[in-house]
Amino acid sequence: MKKKYYILTLLLLCSISTVWGEGRLKISGKLRVIKPTQLEIKDLKGKTVLSSAIGKDGLFETESIEIVPDVYTLCIGKTEQNIYLENNTVDIKGFFDELHPEKSSLTFTGIDAYLALQNYMPTEKDPDERTIPVSAKGNLTPGQAAALAYIANISDYRSNKMLLDLIPTDKRTSQSAQWLVTRVEVLSHQVIGAECPDFTFVDTTGKQVSLKDFRGKIVVLDFCASWCGPCRKEMRSMLTIYNDLKADDLEFISVSLDDKETNWRKMVEEEKLPWVMLWDNEGFPKDSKPNKIQDAYGFFSIPFLVVVDKKGKLAARNVRGEQVREAILKLRN
Repeated sequence: MKKKYYILTLLLLCSISTVWGEGRLKISGKLRVIKPTQLEIKDLKGKTVLSSAIGKDGLFETESIEIVPDVYTLCIGKTEQNIYLENNTVDIKGFFDELHPEKSSLTFTGIDAYLALQNYMPTEKDPDERTIPVSAKGNLTPGQAAALAYIANISDYRSNKMLLDLIPTDKRTSQSAQWLVTRVEVLSHQVIGAECPDFTFVDTTGKQVSLKDFRGKIVVLDFCASWCGPCRKEMRSMLTIYNDLKADDLEFISVSLDDKETNWRKMVEEEKLPWVMLWDNEGFPKDSKPNKIQDAYGFFSIPFLVVVDKKGKLAARNVRGEQVREAILKLRN
């Protein structure tokens, strides 16, 4: 993560000017490096589209190719950064320290379109509140709109839908645009009032249980894990609300993202909660990529709670404590 942070900082602090190419992408320049290394440009599927060795003299130059304007990954040695590129010449000069990127000093020309995207990047610190400003409308090309969505990678449906609407259907050919089409479809199920994605997980008796089995009831979904201290604390807090509001029209369901079934069962035994306990055997991801249920419901950390109405539609998301009680009572009114 540090390497990506440093190169991003370098890109934002660099001096820039426009370089007009011949309608093709080429990367060239001169870098003082500690040791010979490699520069590569990869597409979002990991395919190398351009490359050049950076030798002791620091000079490098790739061939020139015509590309679809899109997000690509700029790799210098083991350091990488997503960047929006168009068909023009990009020139990179300065000093690059692969072991300590923060000590590098780089200047870029030809990345004006990428730097323009920084004006529309979300500024909110809370990931659940991050949005793209409406001012992006009318100021971005279709390629930039898709790139902004991909680089910002936020969970706000309206922001992503706004950017997708800036891209005509027949121009959704880039990899980031195709990603955005899928992203908007997934996020459409995370808007209040949208039908909640169904799932099927195993309960403590080995029975397969689905969300749709509880249609006609208000459902509180609690995504958790045995190793998550805040999750265990939230469960105990929910017990008070459950006992206060329990009735035939209400069901609580805890879905564990434990990697091992034995850990989940141990938690079930220790907590002795009076509601449905399920286990998602896919477990909590060990990298930054969410698992299927996280992707469907749009969460990255736990505990994460949502309230589902009697028709299976989302009534509240990312709620805690008394917010859960309020959501239940609102549905009962």
